[in-house]
Amino acid sequence: VKEYQSKFLLQMHNFHKIKFWSLVPELNPSEHMLVFALCRCEAGKCGEFSDDLDIKLPEMKGVKVSDLAKAVRMTMPGVSRALAGLEEKGIIERRIDKSDRRNTLVFLTEDGYSKIREYKKRINKYFETVFERFGEDRVAEVIELIGELSEIAQEELQKELIGSESMQDGRAVSEDKIKDIHQ
Repeated sequence: VKEYQSKFLLQMHNFHKIKFWSLVPELNPSEHMLVFALCRCEAGKCGEFSDDLDIKLPEMKGVKVSDLAKAVRMTMPGVSRALAGLEEKGIIERRIDKSDRRNTLVFLTEDGYSKIREYKKRINKYFETVFERFGEDRVAEVIELIGELSEIAQEELQKELIGSESMQDGRAVSEDKIKDIHQ
């Protein structure tokens, strides 16, 4: 088990080190996360991981800055810095919410919309090539196996945190902390 544990953790670490966002050198990692989260939120999939970024620019309703921060799990100051960078690059614009002036809404600009479509093409081409080289059947198998492994790992972690005498600062682990494991 120890041999597999080390090899598994090493491969997960190696995979995590792949900088997929570098396919879009115009954006730093935070900007990359935010702009794609903006698209997911506009598509009604805020906080989810979705490949569906098929949004229509004229139909955009805007996304609250606070919702974007939650979706990407960034602090408000971090989100504000990244949005400033995206705004400076002409990809997004921020507007005061007319229905609640306390909120700021984020929109893609026309130029930003075009750029996002181009970025998405680059990313799709990259993964298409990787999956072709690896083999579609093998990719499907790996996805299924990792999904199963992920479920088991989450279940076992939850059991360990709830069932054992896991303590943090002298208190049992809270249900909220356990919910965070699944997000």
